[in-house]
Amino acid sequence: MLRQAGFSILTLLLLAIAVVGGLVFTFIGTGPNVAGQMGAQRAAQLVAQAQLIVHRITKCAADYPNGDNGTALHKAYPSDANPGPLAVASLICPGNNQNLWSGSDGVYPPTAPTSFGAWSYTNAVPAIITITTTQPAAYSVSIAAAAARIGLAASATADTLTVKIVE
Repeated sequence: MLRQAGFSILTLLLLAIAVVGGLVFTFIGTGPNVAGQMGAQRAAQLVAQAQLIVHRITKCAADYPNGDNGTALHKAYPSDANPGPLAVASLICPGNNQNLWSGSDGVYPPTAPTSFGAWSYTNAVPAIITITTTQPAAYSVSIAAAAARIGLAASATADTLTVKIVE
C-alpha cells in the first residue's frame, strides 16, 4: 500500500474553510450590527449600575431617616467629599455609620465598565451620581441611551451620565 506524501485534499479543504471563516468574521463580525449590540449592552450595564447605586443610597435614607450626615443637605443621605464628589464605593450611611457596600448583605459596589471611571456621588441640590468615560467618541451613544432609559432623573453629555437621587 502506498502512502501519500504532502497535504491531502481533506487538509486543503479544512484550510480553505478556516480562511473563509476568518474573512467572514473580519468583514461581518465587526460590522455595525455587532457595534450596535455592544453599545446596547453598555447602556444596559450603565442603567443597571445606576439603579443599584440609587437604590442603595435611598435605602440608607429610608432605613435610617434620623441619620445625620453633618451637613445641611439631605441629612439622612451620605455626605460627599465636601466640597465635591466622593467615590460611590466610599459612601457611609449616616444612620448606622457603615459603608453602603460593606458586603455584609452580599452587595458590593459595581465595577465601572471598561473605559469608564468609577461612579461618584455628590450631595448637593440635587444629590447626584455620575460616571464619566475616557473615550467619549466610542461611548457617547451608550451614555445617551442609558439616560433615555432612566428617564427624567438622568442627563447625558458626550462623556458623562448623571443621575439624580433626590432634589
